[in-house]
Amino acid sequence: MSLSRLALLVSTALIGIGLPMPAVAVPTVTGADSPTAVRWLQKAAAAPNQVSYHGTQIITAWGPQGASSAMFDIVHAAQQGSEISVLGSSAAPGAKAFVQRATTTGAAIDGGPLALLQATYQLVDKCCTDIIGRAAVLVEALRDDRTLAARFWIDKASGLLLQRQLFSADGKTMVRATVFTELKIESSEFIAHLPPMMPNGVEALGLGKVDNLRSQGWVCAPQLPASLTLYDVHQDTTNGSLQFSYSDGLFNVSLFEQRGALDPAAVKGFSTTETPGVYLRYGMPSYVVWSSGGIVYTLIGDLPPDQLGEVIRSFAHDVPVKLTAIQRLGTGLAKIATWLTPMGAVSAKLG
Repeated sequence: MSLSRLALLVSTALIGIGLPMPAVAVPTVTGADSPTAVRWLQKAAAAPNQVSYHGTQIITAWGPQGASSAMFDIVHAAQQGSEISVLGSSAAPGAKAFVQRATTTGAAIDGGPLALLQATYQLVDKCCTDIIGRAAVLVEALRDDRTLAARFWIDKASGLLLQRQLFSADGKTMVRATVFTELKIESSEFIAHLPPMMPNGVEALGLGKVDNLRSQGWVCAPQLPASLTLYDVHQDTTNGSLQFSYSDGLFNVSLFEQRGALDPAAVKGFSTTETPGVYLRYGMPSYVVWSSGGIVYTLIGDLPPDQLGEVIRSFAHDVPVKLTAIQRLGTGLAKIATWLTPMGAVSAKLG
């Protein structure tokens, strides 16, 4: 199956806007956080459920393919959720998607679980600044070696996250930026006709069934390289495929597993890699497809290229073989997009 690049751009935007987050099991904290920094990030995590707004947001990612950008108009109602419209695209003018208001207690910052952010990085308060004409505070996330991992600009008045920058392991190379170019706080908003949160047939399993899934032969790694921790599991009850969600609090990946054999024709447009049978396409997000032991894997996420390579190398890979028509299995990318969005209607609208 094919999946439009634009649909993936919308998927990327929706990951970070008010999605429900499960409880997260976190590793031991390795550094002392600034209490002020933690309080501001907690406020930013809570703000979408308390503050309505209308704004324009740009997401940009940098990688081997160069820069990829997408612009969105966001109408957010605190008691309902967000209506997101794609801007600046002649391919799908006016395409829209909805994300319902988060209903669970797990806190997230732009898609990353706050608990994992605190556990993985040292959070530092850098005091006061201004951005898009609004008074803001700046919080930084540092790695154990003191290199810069991320910057967060948080609106003082509302607590909304105005801008986020992510950096590669050298602490200098920016790999992703999410920024509001315009923002208007609204006293109230109402969005009509919100569709279901998940497409039919997708069931939230959480972490409680991981041991059982492992006994059935699924790869349910609790940790991946680049400090990524498993924090949620979903299953498509129509075909039995699974989605494992990983994060370090900043970067997020979803690993989809489906029994079958990979049809190389299904990854037309992907690049081959130094590992035979592994197919890669950089972008926003990037995604990688391979098979091993009778399971087809699709990894989708926003990791920098070097960290993405670490994750790929941690898995076994089958050498590709010629398949019969009966053995062929597509990667299911169109279905995967509906999980990420998570609206099935988005892919249909965007082609």
